[in-house]
Amino acid sequence: MVTSQISEVISHLRRTVLLCDGAGLTDGQLLEGFISRRDEVALAALVKRHGPMVWGVCRRILRNYHDAEDAFQATFLVLVRKAASIASRELLANWLYGVAHQTALKARATAANRRGRERQLMEMPEPVTIEPDLWNDLQPLLDQELSRLPDKYRIAIVLCDLEGKTRKEAARQLGVPEGTLAARVARARGMLAKRLTRHGLVLAGGALGMMLSQKAASAGVPAAVLSSTIKVASFFAAGPAVASAVVSTRVAALTEGVLKSMLLRTLRAAVVMMLAIGALGIAAGALAQRTGTGEPRPLVSKSAAPRPDEGKLKKTVLALEKRIWEAHTKQDIDAFKSLLADDFTGTDIRGDSYTKEDALNYVATYRVVDPVLTNARVVVLNATSAIVTYEIRYKVVSTDGQQVETVSPRQATTAWAMRDGKWRYVYCEAKPLR
Repeated sequence: MVTSQISEVISHLRRTVLLCDGAGLTDGQLLEGFISRRDEVALAALVKRHGPMVWGVCRRILRNYHDAEDAFQATFLVLVRKAASIASRELLANWLYGVAHQTALKARATAANRRGRERQLMEMPEPVTIEPDLWNDLQPLLDQELSRLPDKYRIAIVLCDLEGKTRKEAARQLGVPEGTLAARVARARGMLAKRLTRHGLVLAGGALGMMLSQKAASAGVPAAVLSSTIKVASFFAAGPAVASAVVSTRVAALTEGVLKSMLLRTLRAAVVMMLAIGALGIAAGALAQRTGTGEPRPLVSKSAAPRPDEGKLKKTVLALEKRIWEAHTKQDIDAFKSLLADDFTGTDIRGDSYTKEDALNYVATYRVVDPVLTNARVVVLNATSAIVTYEIRYKVVSTDGQQVETVSPRQATTAWAMRDGKWRYVYCEAKPLR
C-alpha cells in the first residue's frame, strides 16, 4: 500500500514538472518518450510548449473561434499519427508550424464550402480591443509569406519571434553558433519584410520582429482549448476505437484530409524522383555509347528493339494500365480493386486528392464509355517500378443511366510498383491537356 502511494506521488510530481516546463527535456527527448513509450505526459508537454505558436497560426488564418479550435486539435492529432516519421525531431517547432499552416488553410476552405458565402458571425470571444490597422492588415498575409521562406530562415523566425526563445536558446537547439543564428534572424526578418512590401505593408525587419514577438507573447491558448486538445490527443494515441468517442467528426475529417495531403506530397516527390532517375539512366546510356577516344558510337536505330527485359516490362505495365480502364468500363469492382495498392492515392483534374476507397466508390457510381488512350509512354525505372504517361478521352454514364457526360481530354501520369510479387497501381494524376 505504501509503495503504491509513493508511486502515485512520484507519478503526480513527474506529470506536474513535465507539464510545467518539460522538465528541461528537449523536443527530441519528449518526442522520443512519446514514440517509444506512448508517454501521454510527454505528449501533453509538447502540446503545452508549442500550443501558443500553433494557436497563433490558427487564429491568424481563421477568424472563427471554433474553426481555429478544430485546426488546433487536428494539428496535434497529425503529430500523434506522424511522430515516428519526423526526421529532425529537434526541429519539431518548424514541422508543427508547417502542419498548423496547412491545417488552418484546409479548415478555412472547408468552412467556406460549408457556409457558402455567408459571413462568419461567430467570432472568438475576447475582450474588446482596438488593434493597430497594420496588424489587422498583416495577419492574413504573414503566414502566407512566412511559409515560403527557406527552412533555415523560417525556423529562425518561428523559434525567436513566434515561440519567444532567446537567441542563445535557439542557437543551442539548432546546433549553430549564436552569431550564426543572429544573422539568420536578421536575414529572415529582412526577407519577410521585403515580401510583405509587395502587398503594400512597409515596415523594417526589426520592427516586424518586435511586433511578432509582442503578439506571440500575448497569444496564449485558451485553457479550455489546451486541456481538451491534450485529452483528445491522448485518446487519439490510444487507437481509433478509443478516439472515435472523443474526436469530433469535423476534427477527424480535417486530420485525415491533412494526412492524405502529406501522403500525396510524398508520393509526388517520389514520382518526380523516379522520373529524374529515369532521365539520368537515359543520359548515362547515351554517355556509355561513347568510346574511350571520345568518338560517338553509332546510335541504335529507333526501330531497333529495346532490351528484352525492358520491353517486356513496358508491355506488362501498359497492359495493366489498359486493364484498369477495362475494369472501369465494365464497372468490375473486384478487378479494379485487385490492381490498386492499399496506399493508392491520386489527384483529380481539380487538384483534389483521393484514396483507394474514393476511387472504388467512383467506379461503383459511374461507368466509363469509349476510353481512348493515345501517346502512351512507359518509363521503366527498375525491375519493380514504372511511370506511364498518356492522353485519355472518354465519357461517363451514371449507374442509373440518367447521366451521360463527355469528360474533357486530359493528360494522365500514373505509377506502378511491384508489391508482394504483383504489380500494383500506386498513383494517378490527371491534368487538363494544354
